[in-house]
Parts: sequence; structure tokens; C-alpha cells
Amino acid sequence: MKTTLKVISVIIALLLLALPLASCGKSGDGDESAASNNKSEQRSDVSNDGFATAAAEEESAAQNDDTGEIVTDDDGGAMFADGDRKDVTKESFDATIILAGSQGTISDTTRGTSGSEVKITSKGVYHVVGTSENVTIRIADENESGNVYLILDNVTMTNTSVPCVYVEHADKVILQCVGANTMTFGADDADLDGAVYAKDDLTVNGSGSLEIDSTLNGIVAKNDLKLLDATVDVDAKAVGIKADDSVRVSGAALIVKSGRDGIQVNNSDGDSFLYFESGSATVTAGYDGIDVGTDADAFYGYISILGGTMNVTSGGGSENPKSSDTSQKGIKCDGSIIIGDAELNISSADDAVSSGYNVEINGGAATLSSSDDGVHSENILTISGGVVSVMKSYEGLEAYEINITGGDISINASDDGINVGGGSDSSSDEAVPSSWSSANGALTISGGTLYVNANGDGLDSNGSIEITDGFVIIEGASGGKNSAIDKGDSNDSVASITGGTVLAIGSSEAARNFDAGTQCSALLGLSGSKGDEISVGDGSGFTFTATKSFSCVVYSSPSLSQGSKYTVTAGKSSAQADFSSTLFYSDLKSE
Repeated sequence: MKTTLKVISVIIALLLLALPLASCGKSGDGDESAASNNKSEQRSDVSNDGFATAAAEEESAAQNDDTGEIVTDDDGGAMFADGDRKDVTKESFDATIILAGSQGTISDTTRGTSGSEVKITSKGVYHVVGTSENVTIRIADENESGNVYLILDNVTMTNTSVPCVYVEHADKVILQCVGANTMTFGADDADLDGAVYAKDDLTVNGSGSLEIDSTLNGIVAKNDLKLLDATVDVDAKAVGIKADDSVRVSGAALIVKSGRDGIQVNNSDGDSFLYFESGSATVTAGYDGIDVGTDADAFYGYISILGGTMNVTSGGGSENPKSSDTSQKGIKCDGSIIIGDAELNISSADDAVSSGYNVEINGGAATLSSSDDGVHSENILTISGGVVSVMKSYEGLEAYEINITGGDISINASDDGINVGGGSDSSSDEAVPSSWSSANGALTISGGTLYVNANGDGLDSNGSIEITDGFVIIEGASGGKNSAIDKGDSNDSVASITGGTVLAIGSSEAARNFDAGTQCSALLGLSGSKGDEISVGDGSGFTFTATKSFSCVVYSSPSLSQGSKYTVTAGKSSAQADFSSTLFYSDLKSE
């Protein structure tokens, strides 16, 4: 009964995840702007809550209450089945396959045939040893009678025309790695275009390693691909790891180097996904590091990174300008992305994290460096925990709506630090969705710490800004018509503050103060230089040392009271904020 309830729970979770998401375009390179516009128009009224709840339920449902191990029934309702982790190396082998030169020999001829193609026709445990050239192991269990286990025991295989392992028909094939195994695939062009090519479900596990070198793709799975515990090292001229339905990782150590996408999950049904539970992945890709998408009109898939470590370099890294011909994002999904207690290190020529729908970051540590956006979401970006460090970006965080409820965030941006609801983006070739009207998008900060160092606007909402709690430091552009705090121009747009501590310094040419809320805020024409300490005589003990020059200061804190006056000092200069008759004092004209 426990297993049945878990399966039902997971199915419900997946249904919740399956909010109809309109496609952001095909996986890989190409122009995505038209599809992006259409998608956002359909999604603008959908909340992020269903996705976050579903992902949490999915993770919980996939755990055995007693052991913490992932279990499921044969229908595969959870992420991993018992057979995915099963160690069969100590069991009796149903047959042994000996590879020698151009031939492979199977010990039990009732289970298959020998030759340059070793054909396996039924379920069982097969022990594979030896070294071969131009031999392929073909699994053709027409009746899909059960799991086929291939124990790869220090195997070396080279093939110049067909895959080293080809799964044509099977219920599921498990490659269990013992020792060091290598597969080299040297075809110039092939329909079966991977060193390992599976038309049915494929699992790679074990205590050993599998190293793949391919002139085409590394591993291709037309259904689900599960990678558990083993070390998988892929060097491919095309896509490193490619699946149609899903890639699921638990405990594996992945090393992927590819000319195109590093890990790609894409199907025509719109329900592909990547689930990364634990382990590590080091991906160096010419195109996207991780790309989950669809060719369908609607997309129900997602990326869920709940633990482990990911190191991703795409398009040569953030030191390279992004290409106008290909997508070179670090982690990209046409649907939603959730990041939990994982460590991410991403350097990308394009967006470091890019979602066609929602992004949720609730834990872990993400270090992002990008020639474009640090995090881009076409709908809602929520940060509720963890450490997010955008070391380099054009715009640090960009979404239709951004909610910061917790976490420790730092942003370095050559343009806007945070951009909500679109606006000018001359660096990006992504069109701003038409649903991102200037009156609708909002930036809400209700907790956490935020530091922004931007050469454009610090906080740029083309709708409203609302701060109710948290600790916020903004260093905007030193000059020009940029504002440390910039709300939309619509009459419906406000910059509201009811709690938290905010210091924003920058240019006085387009300075703005808060204009709504219940907490005092001052905009002062106070200038200073790099290295100047800013302090406020409000009894809070607040100080901050500027890292650049500035000509205005915005300060708001719960320590300020209406009816009082306070002195704000920057270096050797000072100015007085007088709240005798107003909550929002300014000695400058606010834009």
C-alpha cells in the first residue's frame, strides 16, 4: 500500500507540474523570439506556486520512508526503480560475452548470436569482457520480457560505423560499469548517431566508469536515461548526452565535453525533463550546457536540480560574446527551473540560467557569470533561499515578475542589476514579450540580503517596486540618466517601502525616491567617492563603504521616524533628512 500511495502522490505532483506551457521554440540554435512572445502572452496570469509545490511533493514521494532510498513500482511512477540501482555483479550470469578483435562471442546461444554483431534476444544478466574493433552489441528483445543487464567489466570497444551498444527493443537496459570501460565511435554520419544508442529506456550505473569518445553524439536515449553512481565521461563532437523523454541523475559523476549541447532533453510531446538529485556534472559545451525543450506547441517539462554539484561552461564561457547564430546558455529550459540545495558554477556566453516560464531558487549556492543575463525568466523568478552570486552579467536578474523572500544575493551588471517587465536591452537578441507591459511587472522584496553593483539602473521595474523587509544595498551608475531605484512611468506604478533597510547610491541625473508606503525614505543630493564611508545618525549603527563615486543617496530604515531629522554622512560631506512633515524627504527633484 505504501508504494501505491507514493506512486499516486508522484503522479499528482507531475500533473501539477504539467501546467500548459507554450513552447519557447525548438531546442538548439535558432531565433526564439516569436515563440517567446506567444508563450509569455499565454502564461502571464499563472502563478509559480503550483510548480514549487509539485516539485517538493515529487521529491518527497520519491523517497522510501524507512530507508531514504528511492523506490517505485514497475510502472516507474517515481524517478528511479529498484532495478536501476540493483547490483547484479554478485549474481549468477545468464551468459558471458567475450569481445576479441572483430568478433564477439555469447556463451549461451539460446539467448543470442555471436559475430561482429552480438545479438541479445531475452532478458537476463550478461557479463561483457574483452576488447573489440567494429563489434556492436545489439539488444533485440522483441517481447520486452524484462530488464537486460550488461555488466561492462573493463571493456574496450571501437566502432567506425554503428554504435558500440545498440538497444533496438527492450523493456529496459542497464549498463553496469565495473572497472574502466571505454567506447570510441568514429562514424562520419549515421542514423544511429551515438556511441550508445537506445530506442528504449536506458540506465547506466555501477562502481566503475564509462568513457565515450564520439565523432557524433555520445549517449542517445529515445526514452528515459538514468545515470546513477557510475562515472560517465563523454567527449562528443555533437551532443554529449541526448534523451527524448528525460535525463535523471543520482550519485553519478558526469564529465561532458561537446561541440553542441552538453546535455539535451527534447521530444515532440512537450513533457521532457531533467532531474538532478545528487552527484556531479562538469559540462563544457559549444552550445547550451543543459537544454530541455520541445518541438511541440505546448510544453509540460521542467528542470529540477535538488542537490549535487554542476559546473557548466557554454559557448566558451562569459569571456566570449554570445553568438547571434546559436543558443549558448548555461542551463536552459522551455518550461520551469527549480534549484534546491545544489552547488552551481556557470560561465556562459549567453544567459547563465534561462527559463521559458518560472525559475525558483530556494537553497544551495549558485555562482553565475554571463555575457548576457545571470538569471532570465519569461514569467516569475522567485528566490527564497540560498546564495546567488552573479559575478558578471549584462543584466543580473530579469523576469516579468521577481519575488525575493530570502537568500543572500549579490549582482554585478554592466547594465541593469535587476530588470522587471522588460525594457531596453540592446545587448540581447531576445525580444521582450508583448505581455510584459510596463504597468504589470513588479519587483517584490520581503526578506533576504541583496547587493547590486550596476552600470545602469540598480533596481529597474517597468511596473512597481515593493519592499517590505530585507537588507538592500544598491550601487548604481555613477553618472548619466540611470537611477539606483527606477519604477515604471505608469500612474499605476509605485515605489513602496514598508520595512527593511535600503541604501541606494548612484547618479543624481535621474534620481528617484520611494513614493508610497509607511516607512520614511530620504533622497539626498549627497556626493562621494570610492572608499567613502556612508553613515546615518539614526541610532542603527549603519555604515557602508562605497566602491564607486556617486552624486545621490537614497536611505530608508525602520530606525527613521516621521517628525525627526537625521544627518547622513559620506566621507567629509553630510546632508540632513527632514521628516518633520513628510515620509518621503528629498532635497533633489525626483524623476
